[in-house]
Amino acid sequence: MRFILALLCAKTLATIGKLTGKGTNLPGDLALKIDKHLLGKISFSGKIIAITGSNGKTSTTNMLTYILKEAGYQVVSNQKGSNLTGGVATTLLSKASLNGKVKADFVILEVDERFSRLIFKDFSPDYLLCTNLFRDQLTRNGNVDVVIDKLHEAIKPSVSLILNGNDPISANLAPNNPRVYYRLNKTALSSDVTTNITHDAKVCPLCLHRLDYHYYHYNHIGDYRCHNCGYQTPEAKYQAEIIDLDEGTFKVNGQLTKTNFKSIFNIMNTTAAIATACELGLAINEVSKIVAGFNIMEQRYSEFMISGRQAMMILSKNQNPVSYDQSIEYLINIKEPKTVIVVVNNINHTYHKDTTWLYDIAFEKLVGHTDHVICCGERAYDLAVRLKLAGFNEQDLIIKQKPEEIKAILNDTKGMICFLTELYDAKAVIDAVK
Repeated sequence: MRFILALLCAKTLATIGKLTGKGTNLPGDLALKIDKHLLGKISFSGKIIAITGSNGKTSTTNMLTYILKEAGYQVVSNQKGSNLTGGVATTLLSKASLNGKVKADFVILEVDERFSRLIFKDFSPDYLLCTNLFRDQLTRNGNVDVVIDKLHEAIKPSVSLILNGNDPISANLAPNNPRVYYRLNKTALSSDVTTNITHDAKVCPLCLHRLDYHYYHYNHIGDYRCHNCGYQTPEAKYQAEIIDLDEGTFKVNGQLTKTNFKSIFNIMNTTAAIATACELGLAINEVSKIVAGFNIMEQRYSEFMISGRQAMMILSKNQNPVSYDQSIEYLINIKEPKTVIVVVNNINHTYHKDTTWLYDIAFEKLVGHTDHVICCGERAYDLAVRLKLAGFNEQDLIIKQKPEEIKAILNDTKGMICFLTELYDAKAVIDAVK
């Protein structure tokens, strides 16, 4: 009886939320208060795929959902990124029949890595894809070792893993579980030494001796080996190689495909989605053709015009240095002049006090690649201090805490307008500047 009541309440609130554009978590949160074990009472007609990781899980979830739908399958997915327990419950309950069955060929669930143990307490996915593990929201999540412990609580022995072979941290998840690896081979942009400040895998996760790298793609993602215990980049079932980054073309296991968001990071995510689709039974030639038609969500990346000037927005997740590092790498590869607007606001769960994560971002790499940097948001002055320490001249920095103040000074800048902003600030900032 509790389950039926929880199901009906969730369905009603989800319908209201859909009409109002709100309520992705509330229906599930309320249903779980009525029946805390309701997730274990839902039945499924198809396979369940969980996607987690510090970065890229929303884009990869949307990509895999797109592939499977284009291939003709019925798919249920939390594509908007509501990846905590309430959001997952809302997704499943809103699609469940009155007897609690989710009828779909595949259920794809983006799950927060720290909440995964709670989400999968009463049921389990058939497959789990982990894109990577980095330091992320340290004041909320703790260090990477804490996240790994939480994931190990969530991963039952029956779960098949799809792991990033270039990541020495997540590659060692649940070592006794069945697994396949994907990886990206050395590219023209790979380096012999890491060019980023954030490096979370300097020592071997098994024996704690120094980990040596043959090359780095970015941060600690690359080709690695421990000369003490032999832990190294694993053999990968799915191998990607870049053909032309400017064109966005690359191959996975010899099959040519293309991406519209031309970055190393996105090619890694695309390879992850291709590997997962193939593990679910699709042919790699079919998957490669389909994924070439996928476009990143506008909330993650978009291009538009502002007062006759080309502009773009790249999502850069607050308290996640690697997210900003990847946005900076993307901007550096744009050769034309550009003005960069960086938005940094308060983080509620740190009581508005923590800005130390700004010092883990390699802003130094952006020096010499911009006309101006406009510092925006409630922590604009903290950002300006960090940029000055990175080597920017004061005359190249403009501080405007309020987004509506930016428009008046844009004529004093040159080139493409590039926004690096957090998801929840993006629309308000861009609308104010337009």
